[in-house]
Amino acid sequence: MTEKRPHPHFDDKGTLDWHVELAPALSQAATERKLVFIEVGREACSQCRTLVQGVVPHPEIAPLLQRGFVAVASDCDDAEDSVIELAQELGDANMLPFVLFCDAQGKFLGGSSGPVNPISFRRRMEELLEA
Repeated sequence: MTEKRPHPHFDDKGTLDWHVELAPALSQAATERKLVFIEVGREACSQCRTLVQGVVPHPEIAPLLQRGFVAVASDCDDAEDSVIELAQELGDANMLPFVLFCDAQGKFLGGSSGPVNPISFRRRMEELLEA
């Protein structure tokens, strides 16, 4: 097994293998029949840190992410056009982090802006995995 790529800014306690570009994540998601979870944030964002260091490795959330999603960490100050297009689907998003979900073809499935509530985050992932 290859070693996991860490999140570029925060320690998720080895929970996920993080891509920093969307295209390879979409390819992996298609191969593994998974969805894509994108965290759009910046290193100086405390809510971004909380998401990656606190929510992602949580025992009720990590297994869902590992089983059903390929992870992407996108720096909001240098985000790819394809990630920006997905983030625009959030409408009035104005607070980091942006959490985006898409399928392996890059179709927007949902997301949120601002502090992440672990309970609603888990519920949303469960809904996406059941669909």
